[in-house]
Formats: sequence, structure tokens, C-alpha cells
Amino acid sequence: MATRRAKADEGNASIANISRTRRAQLVAEFEGELGIDYKARAKAAEAEHRWQIRKTFIVWTIALIFFTIACQKLWIMGQDVDVPFSDINPVSDLFGE
Repeated sequence: MATRRAKADEGNASIANISRTRRAQLVAEFEGELGIDYKARAKAAEAEHRWQIRKTFIVWTIALIFFTIACQKLWIMGQDVDVPFSDINPVSDLFGE
């Protein structure tokens, strides 16, 4: 004997078979009936995306500024030394000679 499928399974199967375009249309209609403005939602999402890009740009700019300052400080420190690595003497540092 064949077993019957539950009504919920049939509903889920029919929803899964709807094309993406039709599903988007149904969602837009449903949101319109609820008073949800999808254009305002899209505009807010775009504004959020722009703000994310601005924050990323600001963070990378600050990081590059700090990196440039660090490189300049190292270069200046290198210019102050007559012979490179001449001030590094591990034996005198360990024993205080």
C-alpha cells in the first residue's frame, strides 16, 4: 500500500520548486502588504556597505602611516651609526665589560 505524504511536505515541496525570480516577486508583494519599503531597505544596505568601505580605508590609512613612521625611525637610527652593528657586542652586554 502506498503511504500518503503529509500536507506540510507538499507545501514545502511546492515552495522549493518556485523559481528565484517568482520567489523574489512574492516576497516583494508580501513586504508591500506589510508596509515594508524594500527600496528604503536597499538604500540602507547600500549606505551600510559604503560606510564599511570608508572604515576599511581609514583603518588601512592609519596602518600605513604608522608603518611609514616606523620605517623612518629605523632609517634615522641607521643613519646615526658609523659602522653597522658596531654597537652590538653580546659579550660586553652579558658580562658588563
